[in-house]
Amino acid sequence: MMASPSDTPRAAPPPREPASPRRVGVEAAFRDALTDSFDRLQLSDRNMLRFHYVRGLPVEQLARLFCSQPGSVSRQLARLRERLLRDTRRGLAARLALEPPELDRLIELARDRFDVALARILRG
Repeated sequence: MMASPSDTPRAAPPPREPASPRRVGVEAAFRDALTDSFDRLQLSDRNMLRFHYVRGLPVEQLARLFCSQPGSVSRQLARLRERLLRDTRRGLAARLALEPPELDRLIELARDRFDVALARILRG
């Protein structure tokens, strides 16, 4: 009888290396810049983002809550996300001495993980 792939033991993943001081500094600067950007939004925009990213409300429920249409809410979330990324980039530029290409690379990485980063910040 042949062993199935699920019966074959897998090697444990290699241990994670501790984050470098530079990486920790960049992550802290990103978190601070994103938090500052979020704090500058209007209260209704902050609430919409909290309901969506922390409480997990879908667009349809947000539309009812904010007396709007789902398409409008979806566009508003996209605009808020882009505004936060743009303002976070400015905040990072002020906090870190990075060349524009490196700063752009960080923002592109952040764009890929933005939802997780924002939810983590909003949860505290």
